[in-house]
Amino acid sequence: MGSEIRKRGKGGDNKQQQQKKQSSQSSGPATDKDVVVLDQSNFEKLVLGSKDIWLVEFYAPWCGHCKKLEPEWNEAASRLKGKVKIGKVDATVESALAQRFGVQGYPTIKYWNYGLGKGDHNVNDY
Repeated sequence: MGSEIRKRGKGGDNKQQQQKKQSSQSSGPATDKDVVVLDQSNFEKLVLGSKDIWLVEFYAPWCGHCKKLEPEWNEAASRLKGKVKIGKVDATVESALAQRFGVQGYPTIKYWNYGLGKGDHNVNDY
């Protein structure tokens, strides 16, 4: 009986720890702080005009897969801060950008490598 109580106690502790961990990873405005919101007015300068490595998600707000990716995207931005820039483009609003880079489904992730002289021709899909 004593071992049963210990097992239950451990299991309960693990569940509580997992729930705390999950709740701290939930998406929302606070977790979105390291993701750069990109649009027609800033894309050229921030992405194509920089020396930085960029990962950019083209998404639709109604897309279920995009919603599931959001907390992971936010976490990646926090973890990669200072190494890789992470951005997002609402492709339903910025349809010209989405079309320019051949976005046909959501989410679409594009990668621009380090260096100046980035352009439409040297973008990679992921």
